[in-house]
Amino acid sequence: RLSQARGGMRAAAAPAALRGYVGFVSKCGRRRTRRGAFGAQGRGARPGGDEGTAIFLGMTGGERRGARRRTSASSTFRVAATDADAFSSRGPTFRSDDDFRAGGERNLRRLTFAVCLSMVSFGCATGAIAGALLHLEASNTALGALTVAAKSRIIAATPLGALLGALIAGPFADRTGRRSSILVGNVAFLLAAALMFTAVTPSQLTVGRLVAGLAVGFSTSLCTVYIGECAPAATRGALTSYAPLGVTVGILASYFASLPLTNVVGGWRLTLAMCAVPATAQLYLRHWLVESPRWLAQRRGDLAGARRCLRFLGQRDADFLTTLADDDGSVGSGRLNRPSPRESVTFAALVTERRYRKPALIACGLNALQQLCGINVVVYYAPRILNQLGFTPVSAIGFVCLIGVAQLVVGSRIGAIIDAVGRRPVALGGIAGLAVGLAMLAASSHLTPAGHAWAPWIAVLGILVFRLSFSASMAPIPYVVSAEVFPSEARSTGAAAGAAAREVANVVVTGTFIPLVNALGATGTWALYVAVVCVAFFVVRATLPETRGRTLESMEDGV
Repeated sequence: RLSQARGGMRAAAAPAALRGYVGFVSKCGRRRTRRGAFGAQGRGARPGGDEGTAIFLGMTGGERRGARRRTSASSTFRVAATDADAFSSRGPTFRSDDDFRAGGERNLRRLTFAVCLSMVSFGCATGAIAGALLHLEASNTALGALTVAAKSRIIAATPLGALLGALIAGPFADRTGRRSSILVGNVAFLLAAALMFTAVTPSQLTVGRLVAGLAVGFSTSLCTVYIGECAPAATRGALTSYAPLGVTVGILASYFASLPLTNVVGGWRLTLAMCAVPATAQLYLRHWLVESPRWLAQRRGDLAGARRCLRFLGQRDADFLTTLADDDGSVGSGRLNRPSPRESVTFAALVTERRYRKPALIACGLNALQQLCGINVVVYYAPRILNQLGFTPVSAIGFVCLIGVAQLVVGSRIGAIIDAVGRRPVALGGIAGLAVGLAMLAASSHLTPAGHAWAPWIAVLGILVFRLSFSASMAPIPYVVSAEVFPSEARSTGAAAGAAAREVANVVVTGTFIPLVNALGATGTWALYVAVVCVAFFVVRATLPETRGRTLESMEDGV
């Protein structure tokens, strides 16, 4: 059967052979040169022919693996170097469907990894301040003794910068493209790291944190949009869910890195400059980033470029290219023979135009609820909460780090569940878990004054339940849905509006937690968050659409 399959693949080749082929991508990702002859008849046809494909699909698992091993040397991605026009309009020519899919999946995973490095920088920039404050509160640093007002400005600069960055990122990405916008945010992370590492005054450190916030605004607004526009519908939820997971990785990395730097002179500089590490890695891996095919087709009208990027990502024929092509299906010069969409959608249009109003409400509501449930309060104040409940500072930080590791494990698995089960069940189940975790924190705060020895352990379990439930629901869902529900011309602007709503809610929650504790007590404050989460459950149940398995183009006319 193997020989028959090979015969079917040979039969699909034309007798007129072409020479001068270049290996497009090898298994290790390097380009290589190969001389040989291969017929190019019917480049758009399925490689191997229907007969060969049917025989291959009928093989057992062992026979398939053997076939791949025997043909691996001659079935890598190939493109005709002597046929530049064919490559520019149709993309690379492949010898087998398996190599097409495997190579495209590899390229898509690489793109996702490189994009998510921006979110790792985001996590490092936000999480590093917790460890750095241990140094900055001492009076023997180069900055001198910091006043309460100075520390407040340093902490608040990043959320403020993120809000400004989110407002700028959407229109900027519509004009310049997703890839270039991500790299601009990356350069901002490097500039922020340099400013913070060399800071000699509190004002310079505040400016560095503000620039880091601008980069955070670009990352949170564009990463999921970029990945979502490059991914097929079947795996879009799983791939975009890696973006918030990158934030968890960055926060954990900053926590662990700050521990050995605690007793190092000037260690706070290294802690705050950590965001430069993933930013540098992304610049090094920028060749893994291709422009969003949807942006090329729908913003630039460049159907040929979009098709080339799609084939590089392992997607032969996308529905949106079919709908955007000419009536007779021809490509012609590679430019769309029809008017381009609107250049950009303003933030005001998200409110005034009915077409965008419901998606904007969904995106902004989900992102605001993500913060109003109290996640940053639990993240920022967890060590302090556990310390007040009787744990030593070292034990409190240790428990928080272990909980963060467990959150990372859950977050790495939730992407496949989102695509398999759907957005709505995952979101609603996770929100119910948030309510349980917050209720356990309220119970622990109520029982601890009575002297119950096991009350602090209820708090530890409550934080664990809350963080795991958040990773399984409200961490990825707002990012995933914000990149899906908007029409193409409003996608980046809408996602930026959702990011802005998230930052506003973040400022409100973190700024009111201590006053609420002073006014209502710890038990009353946690009970208030439980009430907010219960409201969020019914709001999400009533408004969140199910987008599992739907292409972005199928949601152009409404969700």
